[in-house]
Amino acid sequence: MSKRHNIFIIILFSTASLFAQKYIWPTNSSKYLSSTFGEYRSGHFHSGIDIKTNYQTGYPVFSVSNGYVWRVRTSPFGYGKAIYIKMDDGNLAVYGHLDEFILPINAYVKAEQLINKRYTTDIYFRENEFRVLKGDTLAFSGDTGTKHPHLHFEIRDKANCPVNPLNTNLNIKDYTIPTIKDLAVVPIDAVARVNGLPSIQIFNTKYVGKKAFTVSDTINVHGKIGIEIRAHDTVRGLPNKYPPYGIKMFINDSLFFHVQYDTFGFHETHLVYVDRDYQLIKNDLGHFNRLWVFDSLSIPRFYSKSPSDGILGFPEGLYSVHIDVYDRNFNTSTLSFTLNATQLFSPRLHQFKRTSSGYSFTFKADTTDEITVTADWVHKEGMFRKSAKIDSVWQDSSATHLHVSDLNTSLENVLRITLYSKKLMQRQKFFFNTAPITSFEEKLPSISFVHNPNTFLYKITFPEVPETPPRFYLQTPAVFTEINASSLSPLSYISDPVPINLIDSMFSFEGRYNSNPENVVRYPADFKLIVPGVSRSIISADSTLVVTFNERSVYDTLVTWITKEYGPVFDADYLKSGVYTILPLVQPLKSDVLLSFKLPVGEDDIEKIGLYQYDDDEWDFVSNRLSPDRNALLAEMDETGAVALLKDIVPPVISGIFPGNGGKFRAIDVKYISAIVKDEMSGIKNDTSITFTIDDRQYFAEYNAPKDKIRYKLAKSLKEGEHTIIITVTDQANNTMSKSSMFTIY
Repeated sequence: MSKRHNIFIIILFSTASLFAQKYIWPTNSSKYLSSTFGEYRSGHFHSGIDIKTNYQTGYPVFSVSNGYVWRVRTSPFGYGKAIYIKMDDGNLAVYGHLDEFILPINAYVKAEQLINKRYTTDIYFRENEFRVLKGDTLAFSGDTGTKHPHLHFEIRDKANCPVNPLNTNLNIKDYTIPTIKDLAVVPIDAVARVNGLPSIQIFNTKYVGKKAFTVSDTINVHGKIGIEIRAHDTVRGLPNKYPPYGIKMFINDSLFFHVQYDTFGFHETHLVYVDRDYQLIKNDLGHFNRLWVFDSLSIPRFYSKSPSDGILGFPEGLYSVHIDVYDRNFNTSTLSFTLNATQLFSPRLHQFKRTSSGYSFTFKADTTDEITVTADWVHKEGMFRKSAKIDSVWQDSSATHLHVSDLNTSLENVLRITLYSKKLMQRQKFFFNTAPITSFEEKLPSISFVHNPNTFLYKITFPEVPETPPRFYLQTPAVFTEINASSLSPLSYISDPVPINLIDSMFSFEGRYNSNPENVVRYPADFKLIVPGVSRSIISADSTLVVTFNERSVYDTLVTWITKEYGPVFDADYLKSGVYTILPLVQPLKSDVLLSFKLPVGEDDIEKIGLYQYDDDEWDFVSNRLSPDRNALLAEMDETGAVALLKDIVPPVISGIFPGNGGKFRAIDVKYISAIVKDEMSGIKNDTSITFTIDDRQYFAEYNAPKDKIRYKLAKSLKEGEHTIIITVTDQANNTMSKSSMFTIY
């Protein structure tokens, strides 16, 4: 029996104890899922399964086993209305986003709300105080704490750790193999390269039949690399896409890495940023599962069966890689490809000359093997137009020389020269603009930075193709040194990794391009190196913003810096500072950083000023907590990004009150009082910021924050006659709005 089959026996034995449980399905709405266990959520793993309820509320929710009610919660956020059942087998069943509890439980909740004078409750029951039997109705499905109706269902073990509910006898029908969409190969040390480049490379896969996918070309690698894949599972007839249940990576048919989504602890749920590639998610490239350990000090228990950390650092040679991706029913797809661990092929342009009959090139190369050369005319984005004529190629002990006699083309002016090393099976491309623009005054190149794991790279993108490949430099008080640049496209170039020991002392990056005249683009640098285990602060150039990283703020070495600009806002009158961006934007934080943002001098109503973060084209309120000296706002943030001070002087909006103002209604038609309550800036903090009265008597309305909705279910019909509803809402800047509705019951 092969090693690849043995692992399935281990999987089956490990889940045998859970399969021994005889639970019933928790609702009769459907046996279809919208989400499954272990899915990526911002900042955490999904801890259960989401069961479809046909876009409706009100389906009965059942106790899946004998036990007792252990806990009941109501909240505007998170699980909304939730019930926790301690089952007789010691496990816990959790049901979230409920619409209503059954009457006996609902009575406890209403009483607690009256005592605490708020909608939010968290009630624990004594052991066996409220016994339930398998099949008893506990509540009804809803959409509380969320935007769309569904039932969130969890099973937790005796240690309160979520376990995959589909590891019990609960199951769904699924005969469809997972789809493997993309492969990412990640350089993870300073010398690592993928097809000659120091940045992440993504390869599309091809389905070749019989549950098999492939990447057709051999991938050349050097140094330490990590493998990641983008894959999803489907169920026939449903539009939803689900993450894999498990992934196994084999190198030359030996298991090298294994991840399987069975259980995790809530203390490690933030490791979703270790398990999935946060950088690729933030760059809108999709959800990639890492098949290597991103942080050696933070290893999810999903990796407990893995024989290694997945980091690849091979001796030279060819290696076959097979990746099995399977769902919970063990429908399996396989991705196969070849890695060529090799020396680097690093030719460098030594000389470029225009001649009376064409163009002359000399390239220096580290290898003495046979090098073949091709030349093509291409579009400035890199698309092939036609072949160019090479009339001579010759090679000596240190260089490759060639001459292109193709003087003119009616298609494009961009010439691509490709050098291929037969020995190393690698190629490098160089781009030349044979009719360069002499001035870039109106269109300057853009500069950005790529923060890969363990490496920091400088990237420049041109509006037009430069005459020859640019040269990169970095400057410190002690050195002015050139860094090699590689072409990503005719318009885009990336540097080799910047030496980490120079980060703190650097004060500029520089790119030089063209010759008559030579153009120089410079980026002033004020970078700081943050390392795990050390607390350090960074300060904006004008000393307005201080960001403090504590000992646990980062997973790995992080290069960070602050820029200042004036950016888009709701209204210029609201902005009370510049917009400061804490960079990089695409690396995760392990724990919060502390921000201290100086308040503007002489500003009135400082309690209405808040610190906001710009995200998804809108400003999100973060904090208006004053420092002890009242000169700054303090805030904790769990991610980097753009921040500014905004002043909120606009009160919340109350709309859609039912029963409507001036209307006449039959008592039987008014079962709920409801309204929309919304604040566009600082937002409504929680349910204590909302008061709700009917005929001057206060009630505690259910508040669903994601839907900006309040609702109150009447315990009995309203009496005939006139009634008045008054709703008052206060935002986090202490702006208040009240609105009333008078109506008649007949």
